[in-house]
Amino acid sequence: MQDLNGLQTNHATIQMSRLSDARKVEDSIPEFEAFIEKIDYKVEDLDRLNIIHVTGTKGKGSTCAFASSIMQQVNSPRKLKVGLFTSPHLIEACERIQINGKPISKELFTKYFYETYNKLQSPTPPLRKVSALSPDMPMYFYFLNLMAIHTFLSEGVDVAIMEVGIGGQYDSTNAVRKPVVCGIASLGIDHQALLGSTIESVAWHKAGIIKDNVPAFTVPQEDAAIEVIRSRAAERNAPLTVTEPLQIGKYQLGIPGDHQRINAALAEALCREWIRVKMPNVDAAKVDSWVTEGIRLASWPGRSQTFITPRHQNLTWHVDGAHTIESMTACAKWFAGERATWSGQSVLLFNAAHERSFYDLLQTLKKHAGEGEFIEAIFCPNITNRADSQSFVVQNDEKLTQQHESARIWTELSGNPATKVFPNINAAVEYVENKYGSSIDAETHVLATGSLHLVGGVLDAAKGSI
Repeated sequence: MQDLNGLQTNHATIQMSRLSDARKVEDSIPEFEAFIEKIDYKVEDLDRLNIIHVTGTKGKGSTCAFASSIMQQVNSPRKLKVGLFTSPHLIEACERIQINGKPISKELFTKYFYETYNKLQSPTPPLRKVSALSPDMPMYFYFLNLMAIHTFLSEGVDVAIMEVGIGGQYDSTNAVRKPVVCGIASLGIDHQALLGSTIESVAWHKAGIIKDNVPAFTVPQEDAAIEVIRSRAAERNAPLTVTEPLQIGKYQLGIPGDHQRINAALAEALCREWIRVKMPNVDAAKVDSWVTEGIRLASWPGRSQTFITPRHQNLTWHVDGAHTIESMTACAKWFAGERATWSGQSVLLFNAAHERSFYDLLQTLKKHAGEGEFIEAIFCPNITNRADSQSFVVQNDEKLTQQHESARIWTELSGNPATKVFPNINAAVEYVENKYGSSIDAETHVLATGSLHLVGGVLDAAKGSI
């Protein structure tokens, strides 16, 4: 973990790079291609992975989870070996590289990590530099993307579902030249320093994954966004289809939440297209059964997830990694639906990454979370006791300034001054369990949201697993 964490870029460096135009963002893909060559592959080798490439602002991870589950049901004439590369991880880095719906083992992770790492560190062959400013080692996400490619090619997966990290156009996953099919989930404003502050700019970056003559699918978007996506698809001569949300009751959704009907519909379209291209003679009834079963069996920890820990039967956790206005709206509506089924009290545990608007996210949550108040709101930074969860890309906030500001905003929005601030996730979970877990008078439901890093820390501290 120390070697992997050493590839993270600290917050100060990131901020400096955003202020400098010296290193061109256009060099990111050529630089990643050079790293692919450095570990003894050719960019064309990625075509052997038969990739389903997915981007978006909200729902891309869930779409990938549905797609992975569907492809695992394919059985003609044999079961497929299905790879999934996703981010971020919740508890352990192994989660980012999955085969047949399960994170690779720690033994395999270590094996492929050092095979990749040692080749990159070796003086021979020399790394092809795109420019004088090109890095000697890939950043954290780029490295794990390289490692996923090495893992999937070594393990002989039949299909790889690749989730974009940020954006699309300049994301390292976009080194693939011939995916089988591309998908764009729901769009919204996020990562403004990198993607711009307008929906048109975001759409331009996301639609950058569309390739020449490769079918692309998306979901209903704002008019301005869909116009950009259509334009970019036309430039690539790529057929574009807009998938409508699944009708209520058409399938049983393995991932809860009404908003998941949009993601499941996109995953269905992507998988049906992959099967059409790669397995043109398969019986249509079989495809229907694979889709039905795959959507039913899909799971995606940290998104609309509910659990009770054995040590506190009267304490129910509801966790969702919502971190944009659109995803927080969906999260709040999901929690409101959950809230309508029980009469216990509610507690909020919240954190958002520093570059996001605490006010907008908390206001959205307050607006859509349904009847009833949170009796207490708790705030903490995304810090845990696990090495896997150490992050140097977030701003150091030793004085907990952001958390106290979030608490102030929540009191302003809710009128409830009952707030607490803690220095890390483990301390916040311990407080919740000590105060509410031992109560025999009232059932307590805790909503933890605002960040996938927060959700991962809560799952680890309160549940011990994903």
